[in-house]
Amino acid sequence: MSGRGGVSDRRPHRVSVTMTDAEIERLDTLRGDGTSRPSMVRQLIRAGLPVQAATRDEALTILSSLARDGRVSAAVALERALRIETGTEGDLLDNILGEGGEKK
Repeated sequence: MSGRGGVSDRRPHRVSVTMTDAEIERLDTLRGDGTSRPSMVRQLIRAGLPVQAATRDEALTILSSLARDGRVSAAVALERALRIETGTEGDLLDNILGEGGEKK
């Protein structure tokens, strides 16, 4: 039996996901011929595969991309991560400008 717009009454919830070209390519590789993308996503959810956390390098890449897109919170998180990585004190911008992060 169908609900509104042909959506099954057994699946009343709708989720929209935005994917990169690489993610779509991976999904299409996993699903093969004859399986729709939504069906493959449901199969993966039912399989209960463990979610793998991003590595530090992957996280920095993601934060860099978001920061370039103007996401202020991502830029702040990236700056903090890089500051911790380099072991510098103070504000990274101050260090870049030559002020060394010293408090006045």
